[in-house]
Amino acid sequence: MDEIKTGTTTLGFVYKDGLVLAADRRVSAGNLVFSHFQKIDRISSSIGITMAGSVADVQTLIKIMQSEVALYEVRSGAKMSTKAAVGLFATILFNNRFSLIPSGFIIGGYDVKPEIYSLDTAGTRMPDKYTSIGSGSVITLGVLETEYKDNMSEEEAVKLAHKAISTSIRRDVYTGDGVDIVLVDKKGYRKLTDQEISKIIVQK
Repeated sequence: MDEIKTGTTTLGFVYKDGLVLAADRRVSAGNLVFSHFQKIDRISSSIGITMAGSVADVQTLIKIMQSEVALYEVRSGAKMSTKAAVGLFATILFNNRFSLIPSGFIIGGYDVKPEIYSLDTAGTRMPDKYTSIGSGSVITLGVLETEYKDNMSEEEAVKLAHKAISTSIRRDVYTGDGVDIVLVDKKGYRKLTDQEISKIIVQK
């Protein structure tokens, strides 16, 4: 049986007061395209995750993660830190590494400062200021390498995230159908509406 090619593009990076997660909305399987799929999800009130890979695998893993974090917070009466959540997810991935179709994840959270990690299916975790996964990640990383800078404002971060994903949409056939953007800062997890994104990216 021929391998069915799938693809997507997601990114995450830190800015002055928080972090941004962004992704396209296209799901593909070979020559089939499905639109308007949400690739950014909330793990807790201060942690978000992006996904790339087999839809069934990643959706199930994220539901497990959400349940484990919620259970921890109920039992302990405290929020799980970003680093602890990344460690937990890495363990879940490692324990299931032989049964999962290769996938990738970005986890970002805000405790006393914003943090971003990328993880592969085996549970390998890599902290960074910015990262991208998926079929269009080479294109997206080219934009980030050129234009990312420390201490960006929230508006600058949204504009850069939108530009990076939009560039992949133009160049990668497996990426498309719009851009979702989530911000995580000391106020928590917040998904921007299309209207909010449009208002920001047209500002000079």
